[in-house]
Amino acid sequence: MDKLDKFSALAITGLVLWCLFLLITQPEKQEEQRETKRLAVQLIDPALDKKIDLAKSLLASNTLEKAEQLLTELIKAYPFEAMPYLLRGDLSLYRQDPVGAMREYRKAVDLNPDFLDKKSPLFQGKKIKKTVEEARLVIETGLTANNADAALLVARKEYYYMLRKIAGSCG
Repeated sequence: MDKLDKFSALAITGLVLWCLFLLITQPEKQEEQRETKRLAVQLIDPALDKKIDLAKSLLASNTLEKAEQLLTELIKAYPFEAMPYLLRGDLSLYRQDPVGAMREYRKAVDLNPDFLDKKSPLFQGKKIKKTVEEARLVIETGLTANNADAALLVARKEYYYMLRKIAGSCG
């Protein structure tokens, strides 16, 4: 055996040992992932789903003041949960405020991009796209009347941001 043969045999032995090591440690990593998922499920408040369902039913029954109060409480209690922001966007749509709805949808999409993913069960892309387009019309009309309106200039920046988010989504 020359030097090259010895090196090749050593390299093959090293690769075989590395593969065995990976096979042995893989079940431990899977167990760690299962434990992490179990802990994550425990951290979710079961009352949140009930409150979100209540907010949806209040919106459906056109009880907007109660829905707004509940959504405000939910946002204060769960600031990193996207669904209350999405529902507050729906509330703004009920009140014929597409710019406000777009603003709330932006917060929801920033927290949970799955709202724009067609493959997700949370997909709300069509509604969000339509709202962004309605907001564009309101913004352009307002800026035509008064091109120095600071609120509409900020809303236009949010409009462009939402266009980029929608263009980058899967839907």
